Parts: sequence; C-alpha cells; structure tokens
Amino acid sequence: MNKFRRKIQIFNGVRWLDFNGEEIFALFDVLDSSPFKISEGELSIAFLDKETMQNLHLKFSNDGTLTDVITFEGDQGMNFAGEICVSPDYAHGNHKAYGTTFSEELSLYLIHGYLHIYGLNDISPDEAKKMREGEHICMAQVKNANALPTFLAH
Repeated sequence: MNKFRRKIQIFNGVRWLDFNGEEIFALFDVLDSSPFKISEGELSIAFLDKETMQNLHLKFSNDGTLTDVITFEGDQGMNFAGEICVSPDYAHGNHKAYGTTFSEELSLYLIHGYLHIYGLNDISPDEAKKMREGEHICMAQVKNANALPTFLAH
C-alpha cells in the first residue's frame, strides 16, 4: 500500500444510498498505490441524485442527460487533487445490464473518475480502450485487496 492516506471528503446527496466511508477510503488507498498516480492533494467524492447529476452535466457539458461520472480537475497549488461526482441512480439502473453488482458498478464509476483525474479520457476509440484497460487493472487491484466497498440501496 501507499505510505500516505489522502484526505477525502465524501458527500452523500442520495437519500436511499448507504455505505461505510472507511471502505471508500480503502478503495482510494488501493488506487493511490496503483500505476495511475494522481497528486497527493485532497479528493472530494460526491454521490449525487439524478436531478443534480443531470444539471451538472447540462452546465458543464451542455448535455442534460443522466451520466455516470463527472470529474473536475484539482489544483495542486491548493493541495486539491480533484472531485469525482458519481450517479448511484445510473449505477442502479444499469448494473444488471453490464453483469455487475450495484457495488461493483458504483465502484467502477469511482475508479473511472480517478482515472480521469490521472489524465485518461474516453472520447476517442483509442482513448476509450486505454480507459477500459486502466479500469480493468484498478478493479482487479481493488478486488485483490478485498477493498471493494459495499453500497446498499434502501
């Protein structure tokens, strides 16, 4: 594991979502020891409801549809690594179609956002291939470390 534990702020804006924050910290401990290193600044994680995600997507991408992840780059001068906004609604609506559990799907979104902060994109087919490879590597590391958070919908 990495020798530092970054400061992580977690916001849960979804009434029906339950999780253990320590499990999310453990996931990011694994990611911070992966080949995809981001700056050591604070990381903000936001679990946002459907409407908020759609509004963010509209504001920053001019697209009002629901999306899985929206990532904001950090500012090293402010010791801020970045922000990852994820949609539990999107994960809950799609995990079965992808053959994953709800926890796996939502964790994948956190990994995806982390990889965006690292610098990977998924706009072109070549970029998307690199992103999928990174996701696969990171998810395998998280599962091997038994650090997959449990997300519950109630």
